[in-house]
Amino acid sequence: MPNVSPPVLVALTALIGLTATAYAKEKQVVTVSYVVGPEKGPPEGITTVAVIDAGVASIDGIKGNARERKWAGIAADLLEAMLQDGAAQATSSSHKLTVVQRRATKAILDEQDLQLVGIVEGDAAARAGKLLSVDGLIMSRININIDVQKRTKSQIDWGQMLGGAMGGPPPAPRDVRYRGGPGPGPGRGRPRGGGGPGLPTREIEEISRSLTVQCSFSLVDAVTGKSVLHHAPPVFQKTDTKSPDFFFGQFIEAGDLDPVDHFIGELVERAARDFASRLVPVTVEQQYEIIGRGKFGEKAVRALRGDDLAQAIQLFEKAHADEDDEPDTVFALGVTCELADQYEQALKWYQKVVSMEDADEDDLPMYLDAKKRLTAHIGRIVRSGPTEAPSAGEPAPGDGGQPKP
Repeated sequence: MPNVSPPVLVALTALIGLTATAYAKEKQVVTVSYVVGPEKGPPEGITTVAVIDAGVASIDGIKGNARERKWAGIAADLLEAMLQDGAAQATSSSHKLTVVQRRATKAILDEQDLQLVGIVEGDAAARAGKLLSVDGLIMSRININIDVQKRTKSQIDWGQMLGGAMGGPPPAPRDVRYRGGPGPGPGRGRPRGGGGPGLPTREIEEISRSLTVQCSFSLVDAVTGKSVLHHAPPVFQKTDTKSPDFFFGQFIEAGDLDPVDHFIGELVERAARDFASRLVPVTVEQQYEIIGRGKFGEKAVRALRGDDLAQAIQLFEKAHADEDDEPDTVFALGVTCELADQYEQALKWYQKVVSMEDADEDDLPMYLDAKKRLTAHIGRIVRSGPTEAPSAGEPAPGDGGQPKP
């Protein structure tokens, strides 16, 4: 048997324990989906609209102009598609809206040498509306800021400790907890800090990228040239962090991060959907990873896979009763209640999880985003039909499941 020093033995034991703990749970990715409808629909007198190219300003110090030109068209196309889809599913005549295809509008404006980009009001907007034979013009402005930072830190040098006997580097642990579009969610379970006494350490380089997207949208009356509906959603932010390979990696570059346009697309889509929902019904989708811990939590996830939402909620409530300080269980209750169309109850669980002392700092943005999203939408969600009633003797979903104070 090889001679292993006590510090190394302790470290290996801890590593094995962490690995065992990481797999002592059930996981399942689910998608929350609902329709958000407008409170009033389009302003009176506006039934036909055209979407104009977005005005985009990009700050990244590298290739801003190319990115600006690309996203000016992509953002407008995205908004047009959402409005067309929403208008098609609108059931109320007051929410009906005709969206002129951008290919036709661009050809007309180019022919008349009338360039409209961003948010434009006054005579230019009125002239464009007359040329396009529409009642309103939908315009937008997008500001994109990208900031990349590097930092170094110490961690245990597993490669030196194990002498390369692991047979090659495993992938860096990077669980995806939630995703509303392209790009990864917050990391979880990544090793932090340096080694203990007597353990070899090494300096590694970690890179993080912070992306901020600020959007504003305006519906301009094509007759008066004045804005009749303006919406500027809160600033959207996304942070992506990546470390070298756990055992052997040391340095990492910006090129190792996921393509930045994936993140821009996710944030612009969220902002565009927020505005479109002021005019027509739109579908909101958000993907999360549910984690079930302990006997009841694992059973709850399995019930969730079988679409037995009532049973899943009941089991998650039992798991919460056994361990009421576990954020994963509280968040799972929130998401499962949303899947069961119990939005008020879901919001209570989200409000609880964001205030829990044991909430992981990597998961906190996900918890806050869920609370913020549902708070903004809960009053405008188009409710589906009644859910299936529980069988005799079975408590209704959520009964007794009020978050503990």
